[in-house]
Amino acid sequence: MIYLMLALFVLFLFIGIPIAFTLGIITLLVMQLNGYPLTLIAQRVFVGLDSFPLMALPLFILAGNIMNRTGVTDKLWNFARSLIGHKPAGMGHVTVLTSMLFASMSGSALAAAGGLGPIQIKGMKEDGFKDETAAAICAASSTIGPIIPPSIVYVLYGVLGGVSVGRLFLGGIIPGIMMGLSLMTYIWYLGHSNPGQFVLHPKPNMVHIWKSFKEAFLSLLSPIIILGGIFGGIFTPTEAAAIASAYSILLGIYYRSITLDALWEVLESSARVSASIMLIIGFASGFSWLLTAIGASQLFISFVSQAGISKFFILLLLNFGLLVVGCFVETNSAVVLLTPILVPAMVAVGIDPVHLGIILCVNLLIGILTPPMGMALYVVQKVSSIPFDRIAYRVWPMIFILVIVLLLVTYIPSLVTFLPEIVMG
Repeated sequence: MIYLMLALFVLFLFIGIPIAFTLGIITLLVMQLNGYPLTLIAQRVFVGLDSFPLMALPLFILAGNIMNRTGVTDKLWNFARSLIGHKPAGMGHVTVLTSMLFASMSGSALAAAGGLGPIQIKGMKEDGFKDETAAAICAASSTIGPIIPPSIVYVLYGVLGGVSVGRLFLGGIIPGIMMGLSLMTYIWYLGHSNPGQFVLHPKPNMVHIWKSFKEAFLSLLSPIIILGGIFGGIFTPTEAAAIASAYSILLGIYYRSITLDALWEVLESSARVSASIMLIIGFASGFSWLLTAIGASQLFISFVSQAGISKFFILLLLNFGLLVVGCFVETNSAVVLLTPILVPAMVAVGIDPVHLGIILCVNLLIGILTPPMGMALYVVQKVSSIPFDRIAYRVWPMIFILVIVLLLVTYIPSLVTFLPEIVMG
């Protein structure tokens, strides 16, 4: 039955059946074959969605979409440009920095790619970057979005794995900064290896920097309010998501950049995205429960525990497997499917569940850069009209750099666990 479920899963994805229907159909078929009452499907879908922390997911999606419509991205871009835009290949550095700043507000890679993409690619092309290189840097920097908190992916993993979302938020800070710095190092190399290619902008004076900071100040307060409130014990991550949404609406009103019609459009698009993700989560809950019921979870735990291989090789195999999964399965779907199986097995061999969560998320986020799935590449291709194959060709050096960061995070657990231990004990 386990082999049948996995074979059908691969087959259905290959022929293009949406992931939610794939999970639902397989669960229905296998339940029928095993004599389970079909009412269990409805029950497991309800149980999978009946979670207070999971309410943070649609609210963070809403907050990110509103920020994209209220001019927050423009103000972040202008502020980052005033700080480092004068460096060689400076607009590349600005792209990464704005992605890191936006990551601390929205928690979504695709929101960053779609919202920041047009302004980032336009700025880099004017700076001298080739079209496909600019698009590849935009896509690569968007992967930082779910790593630096707040993060939709961390909420999913925390809910499904029984792991503190607050600890996951803290654990992602250092890896997210490392990803940003590694990409900026690559951009520094591009700027210094081809100095004549890029436009050198004059260094702004302090008056200009101060002006751009004042314009972006209210936007920059968002991560301080969200993360400060969570780690200060003022509100939970779910309540923080609601506050982030409300704050982003207030920003739109203050900047006079959002109308009632625009707000309705944002609410409608956010509801559609949230509904599709919730449908996946519901059916994946039944799929994962069925795998556990027929013994897949226990079989995997026994294999990992009795394989007689070191933790080093277990982590290496884990990374390889997750990178492959990330190439074919959408990030949220993969988290929902893998978390219930991986967490008990990896904890059994002594891997911290917070550390495992960051490893899982970084792997799957690298996957959104990798064809054939490569969702970040498709989003950037859509907003830039640059051919997909040209973007995919230019993104490989950045994938390699991010894999190096992944290995550092994997084999130096303190990079993840240091801040949670200091702040939360």
